[in-house]
Amino acid sequence: MLEGPFHSGELAVQEKTGERNAAILNGRAIDNTISPRARAFVANQRYCVFGWAAPAGPVWATLVTGEQGFASTNETGSSLSIRLPGPRDRSRVPPFSEMRAGDRLGTLFIELATRRRLRVNGIVSELTPSFLLLQVEEAFPNCPKYIQRRLAAATSEKYLSEVVTQGDRLTGALVQWIRNADTFFVASAHYDGGVDASHRGGNPGFVRVDNGTLWVPDYPGNSMFGTLGNFTVNPHGGLVFLDFHRNLQLQLSGHVRIELDRGEEAGETGGTGRWWAFLPKAWIVSSLSPALDWSIID
Repeated sequence: MLEGPFHSGELAVQEKTGERNAAILNGRAIDNTISPRARAFVANQRYCVFGWAAPAGPVWATLVTGEQGFASTNETGSSLSIRLPGPRDRSRVPPFSEMRAGDRLGTLFIELATRRRLRVNGIVSELTPSFLLLQVEEAFPNCPKYIQRRLAAATSEKYLSEVVTQGDRLTGALVQWIRNADTFFVASAHYDGGVDASHRGGNPGFVRVDNGTLWVPDYPGNSMFGTLGNFTVNPHGGLVFLDFHRNLQLQLSGHVRIELDRGEEAGETGGTGRWWAFLPKAWIVSSLSPALDWSIID
């Protein structure tokens, strides 16, 4: 069920949190094409995030890197072209291992250095091992909150993006990776509609890990609740954490539980009292290809 740009899950969270009016206002920015200004922004990027849902249920997020200009739009902003990474073992790395033409895909273009971000969601109309064409259904900017500024520059050292390791239970090293993170990305999906990719950030330690379950605070945002709305109707999610020093990414796929009234003790949620719990069911660590030189700005 859709009401304006929102489906039933998003509407339910908007109503429960009392943020429906703000959602209506912010929802006016959602368009079915990429604006001219945003097209120039896309063409200037070196990386983006994919969110994808498998037909059987699992949801995955992944970071895709490339040379500047690896992504571009057509003249009307109705389609998005992306050159996919170089040599990699796609048979073991989702979503590349299973994605097909006709699948829905959420993309997030985020420039960490300037805190600008653009979400573009749509349907994959063409797909080859080196190229993807997305027909745009939704395009809209996001607010620049909670983003750790980093500059991503080209480097002569390019890794082959082969799988390093994978499993179904978090190791101690992976738990420490997550606890040290100030940035991750999340993919969510509606059973009857689109897939979304979004950013989450905070001070290192903002994601808690307790007995293998990740606890994520839901800070104040744009009030549209795209991610929590999807989780309301489809409790599958995908996360990706980055190791910026080693150019590695940790992909997690699992189940989500939302707790809108859990509360807080010392301002952990920025006053919302909202949390969501993520129970990983599978994880994969792989290297980025091409690698980037990441440096903290402030």
